[in-house]
Amino acid sequence: MSNNIWFEVSRTNGAILSYYLEQPTSTSTTVDYVEATGEELIFLNALENEIFAPGTIATLSDLSAHRARVQAAKKAKAATPAMPVATAPQQPSKTSDNASTDPMVITNFKNGFKQVRK
Repeated sequence: MSNNIWFEVSRTNGAILSYYLEQPTSTSTTVDYVEATGEELIFLNALENEIFAPGTIATLSDLSAHRARVQAAKKAKAATPAMPVATAPQQPSKTSDNASTDPMVITNFKNGFKQVRK
């Protein structure tokens, strides 16, 4: 079984009337059958439920516009090169030996403490 479905589309106004899981074998003078994917069905259902005014149905032009946007997004994604991750310049780390023998470091360390009365 394939992931494709077939939309029943009105020839007069392009309205998507229903869908079939298997390709219809009968012919009609009032409708055409257009192959689509399950993802396209989900998109058109969401469009009807969440975007369109109540009573408005999706048409073949809505399906075509959706397909064009998906293809454009795929082309843009393929054309966009991956940017290398910018790394901070590497600086040599100070060794602990230099820090412990530097008199300024020792003085600053001692100045950080409060005097304790004896």
